[in-house]
Amino acid sequence: MADPAYFPPPHSARIGMNDVEQLEAQTRSLRSVDYQFGGGTCRDAVVVRIYWAQQLLNAEATDQVRARLHSAVADLHNLAGWTSFDSGQVGAAYHHFDRALEFARHDEDLTTNIVYRRGRVHLHHGAPGDALAYFQRGALSPLASSIMHANEAWAYARQGRAEEALRTLGKAKDAFARADDEHVPDWARFHDETDLTAMIGIVHTELGDTGPAISALTVAIEQFGPAMARSWTFCLIALASCHFMDGDSDVGRTVGVQAMGAAEGLRSERVWDRMRPMAHLAASRGVGLS
Repeated sequence: MADPAYFPPPHSARIGMNDVEQLEAQTRSLRSVDYQFGGGTCRDAVVVRIYWAQQLLNAEATDQVRARLHSAVADLHNLAGWTSFDSGQVGAAYHHFDRALEFARHDEDLTTNIVYRRGRVHLHHGAPGDALAYFQRGALSPLASSIMHANEAWAYARQGRAEEALRTLGKAKDAFARADDEHVPDWARFHDETDLTAMIGIVHTELGDTGPAISALTVAIEQFGPAMARSWTFCLIALASCHFMDGDSDVGRTVGVQAMGAAEGLRSERVWDRMRPMAHLAASRGVGLS
């Protein structure tokens, strides 16, 4: 992989669509690094590109180029917020999400995605009620609706509201079935059939409904490739938790040890945050994972 700190300056005081496309390509490349290796591996490189993006914003451009540039800069801040969140830097995450929303005001789908990610920060840090306020925001596209509904279901499950969680999960499936899989923006590309299956498994895990959880998580683990190593690790953590809840400690330990090994290959504070409840479950059953 090329040096992630490298970035070219604008070629002149006036920029064109090629400059914006280059910024989009760099954001796309760094997002793939985040998925595979964790936000800690690329956050600094993302932030460096914000300085280059500022130079682009200061240059002259046509209205068409400037509108697309604003979306590109919004998504760059969106990724900076996400990688900050994954790195355990919550204050920085909120800052970048706020900046992303400022630049994305003309782009409804991207705005929805930024709102979803901000909601995930609240959900991860034990505030499912606050997260719901973000996830219940309306979405224009079916794919964005599926993302929002799936995460809304997760927040309901965290609150123990099983009926609402399952009803909303059904809405996520219905919206996904209507989605256009031919024209997917980069920031929403993660939400494919495998991701939805993983979310189904996570929601059922939260509800303690281990049968359907194990089925869905097993399928997702089989389908996630190395490019989505962090998501794969999250599913292993949830699967191990399900086996411990079922009293199947031997299988739980096998999967839990696999999850810990996978986590060591990532730079993601979120992974270790999610590992702790699983390790606590293991310990409550007299199982060590070291």
